[in-house]
Amino acid sequence: MCIEIVPVDGARDRRRFVDLPFRLFRSDPSWIPPLRLAVLDRIGPKHPANEHQETRLWMALRDGRVVGRIGACIDSMFDEFQNESWSWVGFFECEDDRDAASALFETAWEWSAAKGAREAVGPGSFTTNDEVGLLVDAFDSPPTILTTWNPPYYVDLWSGGGWEQVRDLYGWRLDRASGLSDRQKKVLERIRERSGLRVREGNIKDFDKEVGRFFEIYRSGWARNWGFAPMTEAEVAHLAKDLKRIIDTRLVIFVEEESTGEVAGCGLVLPDANHAMRKVRSGRLLPTGWWHLLRGAKNGPGIRIVALGIREGFQSRAVGPLIYNAIRERGTSMPHLEFCEASWVLDNNDAMNGAIEAMGAERYKTWRMYRRTL
Repeated sequence: MCIEIVPVDGARDRRRFVDLPFRLFRSDPSWIPPLRLAVLDRIGPKHPANEHQETRLWMALRDGRVVGRIGACIDSMFDEFQNESWSWVGFFECEDDRDAASALFETAWEWSAAKGAREAVGPGSFTTNDEVGLLVDAFDSPPTILTTWNPPYYVDLWSGGGWEQVRDLYGWRLDRASGLSDRQKKVLERIRERSGLRVREGNIKDFDKEVGRFFEIYRSGWARNWGFAPMTEAEVAHLAKDLKRIIDTRLVIFVEEESTGEVAGCGLVLPDANHAMRKVRSGRLLPTGWWHLLRGAKNGPGIRIVALGIREGFQSRAVGPLIYNAIRERGTSMPHLEFCEASWVLDNNDAMNGAIEAMGAERYKTWRMYRRTL
């Protein structure tokens, strides 16, 4: 039976596209189901990123049954900002079927080349503002919020499917029992006193402006990083609306210049809502999914440092250690927390990786990015 690749057209096809991982991994305890509505929103025609992204989705059929899926995206704003010509290839899910995976890859590459892309990069669904990376270790560790999980055989499908490794992304874990030594505490206190900086929490009453401050710093701090993709105001507002439901403002950290109030850096930490999603195996809010999420989204044992940015000009003023220490102190004050994950961090970001390791964290996950010349 040969593989047939069909484009995804219309709402019914999008629902079939979203359903595949539920069929493949429903019984795997390491897989955390996504909210179907969230995935449908991202691949739907009304998502604000569509203003500067052209996307296409496909499914692989064997004897009429969906055995794989993939998507490709040309982001004109990213290409202009980074002076690149990329296609982002993501939303990949597949049975352990080399023929199906190869056919999906070839389809995505051909479409991308026809659109003028010179290089395909993935997995990314669709850019680094979304979920990216192929998990290559720690397969028995469930993913935290907004990170990816895949079975081990995906590594063979990608590495043997015509892709080459381009970048690794690290996940760090800091357990509650991992405290600072007296020497480290004294060093941090000296840094704080000499820096002329102060640390504060986010202000939920000023939410919209806080979001603007955060993304201004995020863009300034990340603009030169590999794969950084700028976002429009509409995308930022769309994302902020979703995150507002689970944000704990105690874990939104701003570092400011004491004398001027200028924001020097910021860190965004989210409660691991995936812990609650373990019980929502259908990925649907009804009939009982909403109850599990409402009850458990902010009360799980873990948190994740999603983003940390330092404004240009402040990199030499130990802003990073001040943010990490503030997160550690606030996390320690929450008795239900057991661990904090910092992810993801580029493998070549020595300063960030070193600062996290100095706090006592252990590198425990790796996601891999691949490229293909078209």
